[in-house]
Amino acid sequence: MADYSERLEDLLDHHLIANEELEKRKEGGGVGYLLNGNMCLGIYEDMLVARIGELLAEKLLSQNGVHRYLPDKGLYDDLVMVDESIYEHSKALQKFIDKSIAYTRQLPPQNQNADKLKS
Repeated sequence: MADYSERLEDLLDHHLIANEELEKRKEGGGVGYLLNGNMCLGIYEDMLVARIGELLAEKLLSQNGVHRYLPDKGLYDDLVMVDESIYEHSKALQKFIDKSIAYTRQLPPQNQNADKLKS
C-alpha cells in the first residue's frame, strides 16, 4: 500500500500524459514530477504539491484547501499543498498544473548528476 494518494497519481498521470518535459520519481513515500531537475508537482499523502511561485502561493494561502508546504518547514515558500476538495475539479487541477509548469520552467536547471559526483 502506498503512503500517498494513488488516485491523485492517476489524475496527474492522465493530465500529464502528453507532457514529455516532466520526469516522474517515486521516493520518500511520495511522488514527484520534476522539470529540469526541479520539483514541479508532487503528491504528499493525499495532497497535491504545486510549485507556483512565492507571490501566487501567498495569495492563494487565504483560500480554504490551500496550505503552506510544511514538510520542509519554510525552505520552499514557492510550494503549496492543495486539498482534494480543490484538485478533484479537473479545471482547478489543470490550473495548478499549468501554473506549476510555467513557474518551474523559469528556474535554472538543477545538476541531476550532483549526487553521483559526490560518491
